[in-house]
Amino acid sequence: MKGWKTALLALLCLCLAGVLLLRIRSGQAAPEPRATAVPTAAPTPAAEPTAAPTPSPAPSETPTPSPAPTAFVKPKGYTEESYRLVSDMCYAYADRQEAAVDIISDDLARLSALDPALGELWGKLMRLWSSVNTELDVNDGLLPDGLPEDDSLCIVVLGFQLEADGSMAPELVGRCETALACAEKYPRALIAVTGGGTAWQNPAATEAGVMAAWLTKHGVSPERILTEDASMTTADNAVFTCRLLRERCPQVRSLAVVSSDYHVPLGVLLFQARACVDEYETGALPFSVVSNAAYHTDGRSRPDSPMMQKNWLWSVTDPHY
Repeated sequence: MKGWKTALLALLCLCLAGVLLLRIRSGQAAPEPRATAVPTAAPTPAAEPTAAPTPSPAPSETPTPSPAPTAFVKPKGYTEESYRLVSDMCYAYADRQEAAVDIISDDLARLSALDPALGELWGKLMRLWSSVNTELDVNDGLLPDGLPEDDSLCIVVLGFQLEADGSMAPELVGRCETALACAEKYPRALIAVTGGGTAWQNPAATEAGVMAAWLTKHGVSPERILTEDASMTTADNAVFTCRLLRERCPQVRSLAVVSSDYHVPLGVLLFQARACVDEYETGALPFSVVSNAAYHTDGRSRPDSPMMQKNWLWSVTDPHY
């Protein structure tokens, strides 16, 4: 039994020796132990050639500064301080009316010291504003006697919201009836109708256009009628009509405002204020508001408050106009 094991072991050793001999003869070395693979990032492909980057231009030696932002748009000639003084005066009067006289006097004195021309303008505007609310006589239905008898007088008729289809509301008809009576009393006076498109179902209709057609139908010669049909507010009425009169009727020196009774004071205020602003900007007063005539509304609407007047008064000095 022991001899058999010895013989088997010898046979195995002989076989291994034969295999090793064959490898040596064929030039094959014993295989090296396999190394453990270490994961690596995939190689980045070579980038395609690109044009050389364009160098940034050298900064300008004197760069243009960005305009400083402003919280408001200042009208012509105003500085931060003069604007503040005018704002203080307007808010003081709108809030307290005649009780604000001391505040307004102090602010006017400071404004005049800062800018005499601007101080003079706002002195006129504040006196005008006060007189409109305390002294203005509103004429019911007809202009008074004694106005100019020629075409140096212009009767300005303020518009009113059209009906959806472009027809006139009863109040606008009433204003036109009042204007017709005034036109008949002063047959050589010009008539300016003012108001833009306010009919949401009829964009072609304008307040001025339908008023002009109504007046013509009722006997007023078309040659007497001036049509301003771009305005959308009472401030627009004043600014655009004044511009129209300067360009086409420089002979006009007197204005008479026709509107509803509650609206006449605002109309007088804005048209005269715009004339004062034109005088400040050009050196010449184009005209004066000398009278008014009102369509009587039986108190259906309240007059514009001083706070609302303030907003419109400030609008007529806006540089956009």
